[in-house]
Amino acid sequence: MSSKIHKLSAGAAAPGEPLDANVSPRLSSGAKLAMAVLKAGLARLPAGAPHSVFLGLTSRCDLACRHCKYAGARRTGRKADMPARLLGRLLREAAGAGIPRVVFFGGEPLLYPGLEKAVAAASRLGLFTELDTNGQALTAARVGRLASAGLSSVMISLHSHAPSRHDALSGAGSFRRAVGAVRAARRAGLITYISTCVFSGSLPSGDLAALLSFAKKSGAHGARLLAYAPPRGASRLPAELAAGLRGASPDGYARTCARPGRGGCAATLGEVLFFGPGGEARSCPYAAKPLGRAGRLGGFLGGTRAASRFPCQKPFRVC
Repeated sequence: MSSKIHKLSAGAAAPGEPLDANVSPRLSSGAKLAMAVLKAGLARLPAGAPHSVFLGLTSRCDLACRHCKYAGARRTGRKADMPARLLGRLLREAAGAGIPRVVFFGGEPLLYPGLEKAVAAASRLGLFTELDTNGQALTAARVGRLASAGLSSVMISLHSHAPSRHDALSGAGSFRRAVGAVRAARRAGLITYISTCVFSGSLPSGDLAALLSFAKKSGAHGARLLAYAPPRGASRLPAELAAGLRGASPDGYARTCARPGRGGCAATLGEVLFFGPGGEARSCPYAAKPLGRAGRLGGFLGGTRAASRFPCQKPFRVC
């Protein structure tokens, strides 16, 4: 692993305590069935259709993370929620196009009114349902309601195994609440991942190894690492992270969106598609350049995309 890959740090800190050993490693019967249906859907995925549609339900968030584009909206009070009619249409069109998975995204999707109704609607359509959340409001009671509505998987932001490092990014106490969310999701039998933003710098690669060790001890089923996209200029970090993970996690427990050896990422390969609260379409939630506005979802499928570029970076330069 390159020494240029690490998580943003506020200084050395002792590793956080792993979650208690009583967390059940078993998945619920509903989550198992949903995973089997997802695998079948992926196997018969139509040509040009992405495997996942991300729905940015709201621009609101209960955190103001230092690296997040939504932090400014939180500070200024600007907020936008996806209209229920648009949400319902996108869910129906995704199912009709044979796209097997929907990811409820934000801002912070737990702040979206009627989230449980949206999950239930997606589940009735046969879509695999995943929640991408910071976990701050993901209590055991809320997890129970979402699981009952048909949620199968949850991805929880945890940017370091060290509480002080995570809190330096996301605010005091956010590590404790995120860890509590992981615990609640696992106890509910949901498929559970941690999501970590990775930054370029000079800390040793052992920091990443410690994070993955913590995730495994917590009972998380995997880790999803996202290379930080700088506000300006291109970075070699996505490609470096993808290459490094081949050695750090050869079993695929930790993954990233960049594709080593193939060039580009999941977005440039057309594997994902994102719609924001107002219906703006992007090749992924982090793409700097919009594709257009939501007329019909099918209008954004199968388009040609430059496989050698990372759309989250500005300007669009080959890394």
